[in-house]
Amino acid sequence: MTTTEHRWEVAPTRGAAGTALLVVLLLVAANAVYGGVGLIVDGIGMPSAWLEGLPVDTWTWPGVALLVTVALPQLVAAWFVWRRDPRAGMLGLAAGAGLVLWIGVQVLVLQQYFFLQPVMVGVGLVEMGLAGWWIRHHG
Repeated sequence: MTTTEHRWEVAPTRGAAGTALLVVLLLVAANAVYGGVGLIVDGIGMPSAWLEGLPVDTWTWPGVALLVTVALPQLVAAWFVWRRDPRAGMLGLAAGAGLVLWIGVQVLVLQQYFFLQPVMVGVGLVEMGLAGWWIRHHG
């Protein structure tokens, strides 16, 4: 019988779901770090026109935001998955949901479409699915 306090815990072994979640979290984090640093350094070729309507005139702050709101949560979740912490599944769900939310806000604020946006929404949903699978197979 599962108690309320253990409902979100993951199995003590990583298994296929936990291992796949770890790989996806690390790949997203690495790409977010690359993108965030690239935006800070030189904008990585992003059009300045996309900044219209934002309270900034360079890609520096969007790069910082990418590092803080995507890379950091993905790395934190990956750390918990690596350690097989009982809360890893919940953090994986949160990281995936945060990624989906980031893309939604990005589309609303920039009002621009970029081919990676639907890809990253899909990746966020995959993270959520893997975390949910790992949580469901607890015990």
